[in-house]
Amino acid sequence: MKNYIQQIIDLFSRNDYSANTQKKVRQWLADEEHAEEKNEALGMLWNRAGEEKAPRNMQQSVQRMQRNIGMREAVTPGRNYQLRIWQAVAVLLLAVSTVSVYLILEHDNEPKDLIEYYTPTAEVRELTLPDGTRVMLNSKTTLLYPEQFNGKTRSVYLIGEANFQVQPDKEHPFIVKANDFQITALGTEFNVNAYPENDELIATLLEGSVKVEFNNLATHVILKPNEQLAYNKHTQKHSLELPQVDYVTAWQRGELVFSNMHLEDIFTSLERKFPYTFVYSLHSLKDNTYSFRFRQQASLEEVMKIVSQVVGDFSYVIKGNKCYINNNK
Repeated sequence: MKNYIQQIIDLFSRNDYSANTQKKVRQWLADEEHAEEKNEALGMLWNRAGEEKAPRNMQQSVQRMQRNIGMREAVTPGRNYQLRIWQAVAVLLLAVSTVSVYLILEHDNEPKDLIEYYTPTAEVRELTLPDGTRVMLNSKTTLLYPEQFNGKTRSVYLIGEANFQVQPDKEHPFIVKANDFQITALGTEFNVNAYPENDELIATLLEGSVKVEFNNLATHVILKPNEQLAYNKHTQKHSLELPQVDYVTAWQRGELVFSNMHLEDIFTSLERKFPYTFVYSLHSLKDNTYSFRFRQQASLEEVMKIVSQVVGDFSYVIKGNKCYINNNK
C-alpha cells in the first residue's frame, strides 16, 4: 500500500490538474485510512522540495494556505512535521508542485486533467482509449489517461498490470509511463507489469516493436516479439528473457500462473485475484520458490489446498475476508 500511495501522490504533485481533480485527490488524502503511509509519502515529497531552490514568496503562499485550512502551526521545508501533517495536504501539494513544475512530463502540452480508471480486486476489465487503443487491466490496477490525446505523444500512466493493443499512429507515439519505466510503441501489443509492491517492472512484447526506457530514462532497450525485459527498481539492473507468452497472458483468461515465486509474492498476487487479506508472519515462510498453474476461475480454497500440500509446512484457515497462514512446525 505504501508504494501505491507514494506513486499516486508523486504523480499528482508533478502535474497541474484541474480544480475538480485536485479536490478529489485532497479528499482522498484527507481520509484517515492509511494515514501514516500518506504522511510518510508526503514527507518524502516535502524533503525533495526542500532540496530544490524555493520559488520566491513560496513561504508566504504556504502560510496563506495554512490559514485558509485552519492550521495553527507553521510548516516550513526541512522542519520535522507532526503525524497529522497529512491533513494539511493542500499546503504540501502547493509547495511541492510549485518547486517541481519543471517536472511536468515531457513538456509536450499534454492535457493536464486525467481520467482515472481503476479495476477492483478480483476483477479484470477492458477499456478502449480515445485513440482506439484497447487495454485489458488486471485487478487492483489504475490507469490514468486524458479525455483526448492532443499532444505530440499519446501518454498514459499505469500502476498495476495491463495489456495494450495500440492503435497505429506514427505521428503520435503511444507511451506507457510506470514509475522509473517507460514503454514507447507506434502500433503493437505488449504487456506491462508495474505493481508498486513488486521489486521488478516487467514489459513483455507480444507483437510489433517497443522501446523500453528506465534508469531515469537514461537507458533503453528495443524489444523484439516474445522478448521480456525485467527491471529491478532497487538495484537498477535489468535482464532480457524469452518467457512462455502463455504464462504472461494467463491473467487475461482468468488463469493463475506462478513461476519460481516466493510464498510472500504468491500471497500478494492472490490478494489481487481474490477479495481476501492474507495474515501471516514473514519468518514462518520458507525462502524457497515455487511454480503453480491453476485453471480458469479456480477458487481460493482450491488454490490454497494445492499450495499447502506442495509446500507442506503450513496450514491455512479461510475465515470471513481473511486467509490465516499457520506454521506447522
